[in-house]
Amino acid sequence: MYFKSKCSTNMKLNKDMLSQATWIPVDTSNSTFVFSAYYEHAAKHVVLVGLKSSEVVGTCQLWFAHGNGTFDRMEESALELYQDLTPYNGQRYVSYLFRCSSPNGQPAYASVVQTSCQQPSKLIVVKVSETPKSYKRKFTVCLMPLFGNFSDAHSLVEWVELNLLLGAEKFFVYDNSSAENIRCVLKMYAERNIVEIVQWPIPVKDVHYVGQIAQLQDCLFRNKPESEFIVNVDMDEFIIPRKDNVRTWSDFVANSSSGAFIFRNTFFLKETYDENSSSNALAKQFKLYSLLLSKHEPKVWVHGQRSKYIARTSMVTWLRVHDVLQSSSQIDLVSEDQAMLFHYRYWENKNVNTDNFVTDETVIRKYGETLVDNVKRTWTEIEAHRLKHCEPSSKNTS
Repeated sequence: MYFKSKCSTNMKLNKDMLSQATWIPVDTSNSTFVFSAYYEHAAKHVVLVGLKSSEVVGTCQLWFAHGNGTFDRMEESALELYQDLTPYNGQRYVSYLFRCSSPNGQPAYASVVQTSCQQPSKLIVVKVSETPKSYKRKFTVCLMPLFGNFSDAHSLVEWVELNLLLGAEKFFVYDNSSAENIRCVLKMYAERNIVEIVQWPIPVKDVHYVGQIAQLQDCLFRNKPESEFIVNVDMDEFIIPRKDNVRTWSDFVANSSSGAFIFRNTFFLKETYDENSSSNALAKQFKLYSLLLSKHEPKVWVHGQRSKYIARTSMVTWLRVHDVLQSSSQIDLVSEDQAMLFHYRYWENKNVNTDNFVTDETVIRKYGETLVDNVKRTWTEIEAHRLKHCEPSSKNTS
């Protein structure tokens, strides 16, 4: 449903209403929130990433601007449900995509209110989300939101540096709650144009993993115009090509036109690490578990369970945590002899029997020496950055 608004002249707008990215309530009962907005030219609609807990009734207000920054007009459209992204798992809120019809082109801003002609509280910048003629980069990594005052800087640096060796060019880090030492490290990477930090002040608690599924959609739509692929891995996960002649993700996807590649998971258990082993001293110093652990559990999980993926942004429509929901091309279920998701974590089980664990030194053999050198250099840069730019409380970067 689409109609031209007759009430825009009665509304008061100011610069304080502009929001690059924040959670905005649609109604007074806080049943619906929206975070970001993306225009799709072919479909002539605006897609909004959001959350909902009940039936949604709302109105999209689409604001069109003159070249001098003033508004030409405002048009209204019903807020339509576009895609439910979360299987029911008991939480009150689910991640959702909404859409608003925009037949007259791309608006500059969008606002979402409960009823037509209602004064908006915030305006969301509408970004373009479409396939470009050429991409700025090949691989972008999307990290689930940091939460719980996350403070493990060693894991963060290992994760960034190993993924850079694998082919990552940029990381989108969604920050719900992190410690000062993490913010200091992220700022250093941001200054090097390696990390883009997206503040993620999600307004509700009763939602799956701090709104991870909404975050994935936002990362996908943000990167459709810029990155050929997005990679979904958590801070303790790495997609590792296992063939000797395949070192990077670029090597892996080189001869394929598939829309997505889904990788089977196996666990390396941190509690099996032997402190008295003869591992590289610097690997120990910087807590590089990808080099300290060379044996994983015998189980390799099936596709769709604990798996993660690389997805071609032009061919996938929506994302889930462990697979893609829809693709316009083939989805490759990658065999473990080609590549795997190496997952390093604690099970908090101090009596793990490792007799049947499988030795795999792919990471050590392919990336070990370079990873140690890069991490050592990065920690030197972090310390210099901390002294110049970060609060004294960030001195403890461990």
